[in-house]
Amino acid sequence: MKLRILLPPTMAGCAQRDSVPAKIELEDNNGTRHTPENVDISLLSELPDAERGALFALSQWCGGTLSSFLQLDLRQTSELLRMLDDCTCFFQANQPEKPIPWADGGLTGVSDYLPQENQKRKHPTVEEIEEEEDSFETASAVQSERQYVGPPIEVEGSTEYLRIILPSSEHPNYHEVLSLLRKWNFLRDRSHRHWWWLRDSSMVLDFLGSHQEDFELEYQANFTDNFKRQTKNIAKAKLRAKGTESFDETILEVRIEAGTIPQEEIEHALATGKNHLRDGKKVYLLTKELKEKANHLQRQMTGEFQTPLLSKISLPVENYKATSIENLIISADPLFKPPKEWKKRTKALQDLSALKTPEFSLTLKRLLRPYQRTGVAWLTHLFENRLGGILADEMGLGKTLQALAFLSSLKRARSSVLPSLVVCPASLVENWRRETKRFCPEFKVLVHHGSTRTSVPTSLTANDLIITSYGTLVRDIEMFDDIDLLCVIGDEAQYLKNRKTQNAQAMSALSSKGRILLTGTPIENSVYDLLSLLEFLLPGAHPEIPNNSRGEERTWHEQRILKEAAPYVLRRRKQEVAPELPEKIEQIIHIQLSDEQKALYQKVRESSESELNKLSESGVAEGTIRMKALTQLLRLRQTCCDPRLIDETIDSKHSSKLRAFRELLYTSLEGGHRMLVFSQFVQVLKMLKAELDASSLPYCYLDGASNDRMDQVDRFQEEDSIPVFLISLKAGGTGLNLTGADVVLHFDPWWNPAAEIQATDRAHRIGQNKVVTVYKLIASDTVEDKVLQLQKSKRKLLEQVFEASESANLKLSVSDLRELI
Repeated sequence: MKLRILLPPTMAGCAQRDSVPAKIELEDNNGTRHTPENVDISLLSELPDAERGALFALSQWCGGTLSSFLQLDLRQTSELLRMLDDCTCFFQANQPEKPIPWADGGLTGVSDYLPQENQKRKHPTVEEIEEEEDSFETASAVQSERQYVGPPIEVEGSTEYLRIILPSSEHPNYHEVLSLLRKWNFLRDRSHRHWWWLRDSSMVLDFLGSHQEDFELEYQANFTDNFKRQTKNIAKAKLRAKGTESFDETILEVRIEAGTIPQEEIEHALATGKNHLRDGKKVYLLTKELKEKANHLQRQMTGEFQTPLLSKISLPVENYKATSIENLIISADPLFKPPKEWKKRTKALQDLSALKTPEFSLTLKRLLRPYQRTGVAWLTHLFENRLGGILADEMGLGKTLQALAFLSSLKRARSSVLPSLVVCPASLVENWRRETKRFCPEFKVLVHHGSTRTSVPTSLTANDLIITSYGTLVRDIEMFDDIDLLCVIGDEAQYLKNRKTQNAQAMSALSSKGRILLTGTPIENSVYDLLSLLEFLLPGAHPEIPNNSRGEERTWHEQRILKEAAPYVLRRRKQEVAPELPEKIEQIIHIQLSDEQKALYQKVRESSESELNKLSESGVAEGTIRMKALTQLLRLRQTCCDPRLIDETIDSKHSSKLRAFRELLYTSLEGGHRMLVFSQFVQVLKMLKAELDASSLPYCYLDGASNDRMDQVDRFQEEDSIPVFLISLKAGGTGLNLTGADVVLHFDPWWNPAAEIQATDRAHRIGQNKVVTVYKLIASDTVEDKVLQLQKSKRKLLEQVFEASESANLKLSVSDLRELI
């Protein structure tokens, strides 16, 4: 005996209604299926423990007596899945022979819509089940309002008429179906108040085309044997797709087929809202599911939200769109066979294990971890298929090493290699030179930066790798215009997130065979961040969101771009690929301002509000108010850090954060720890510098004006006797390896959590063998508290984006800024 549970394939709609219809069947050893009402309860002892436990739960939800049809809420469905974890008991109602697979700890297409708490649960023991076994017949008959154990909806008829029996107002879909019948002009039978009739042949066929699938899957209706006999000449129109490949694109044809009916007739039916077509004695239904799939696919092909539904459409599909659209095509037409190059390109992007690992030098073979080899193989696959990609691994997972290994593999695979170009922030130029020398000593490298940069274009081409900064590239773009490059790599790609900037325009103007971007945060604010990066990576693609799009249409365009971009963004997290990394412990330390500091803060806040009110009343432009609000916010944040930033006459003893810094510093020293201290304010760092000088403590120091960046890094990494490194958040938040520290202190919070995470990951990265403790100093009841809340919303956006979910525009409005004040 085996338990079978049939679920609807439309779980998204069920989740919205908190109502999941389910059919229960029991299959004997001969393959015969029985309703639970007709099975001797003694035979249930043959079931495995988990299935017996599930049946007991189902009987309780049915009021004590098992029924073949019941309506579950999401909580009950989630509980059922936990009891039957990994059991092949679940089937979709439209595919009753194929078990729904389990993947990543959940039931595919079902678990995503259910509550996630307590996802895993042990199977009931035999003792637990035996204690409850007798309860199948004796359980209470009391049932909740959601549960229904009466007869199902019944559909009887032919191609000429329909009779639908809506048995009881207690049926969970009663009001929904009743409204549907009235909309389609069904008439109630005077003798049988539960019977509803439709006797117009054309209306009958159109109704079946629109709603037969709803009755089968959503309402779990019973179709009589007579109805099945009388409608055996009814078929469903099919969606067919065919791809024809050329050098840089594929012509994709999608058409609706209905026997031998001409496309013109199908087109006319779609245009007039007709849901059926006759071909001799055969009838073809243009079902709601068919129309939705066709329209969805045609929208993706055209990139237009308002695309009308056509019977046939033929358009070129750019290579970069192939991966994102393939699943849609196969869902619409399971017989679709991708052209050879299309299949080769998409298979590896859908399954990274199918990527071919390139050849590496002995040095790189020893250094590269498995996930890094996969990253290099992914970059190589994109390059060979004339595509670009964003390596978006979390900070500390070695994006620079993967990029250099990729360039090294390209050099080994080609006898004559064009030069490649790395463009990065000026502060990282020296870091790239050192890393290249370390990992790819065979490379001939030219650093094109600073006063000694070359003015002769031909001197650039005689190298394997050119390293320059974004600012230098903008100034010397004419020199690079006529150079053919093998690959361009843009590091810290947030420098390109506005396509109108000179940085973005200069990068897009370069001529190269491949393009790669490195960033831990491909999207910081909204999907618009991604648009500029895609414009560089996929020249000619021009993914756009129409300026006049609003609401649902705008959301659709954002989702389309995220789905199209997803195959070209590779994001791995530390806990997934580097579980050997020690733990990172984060702690927020709330600081109470001193009385003097609190009085100053209140004075600055009241002055800010007064000034903004006056500006608002005077009718000045919103941009002016925004700039003034930002200035006032800056003053409030400085007051939280140290009152001396606002009033130099105040004694340092009134700085609450300075006192907290001293305590943390000496606690850290006593424990043998080494500390990185980050602040956005150089003045704060200089005050801390004076504090360390007064205590005769050695330290390293780095801000935007420092000329010895790498010397300071090397000194800190090599000299264990230096306990503190003071760093400006913007100057040292990226591109540094500071695993010598195991304590990170953020003296003041920044509105963007990505900036803080990047800074923290200077210490929490590959090579770290100690637990990293991260402290944040937050002034209570101030703007810093509110910044924390803003950080939470930004972090949520990042998580949504990396899951290819809905993005949002989080630019701060004037009202947001005033609320912070």
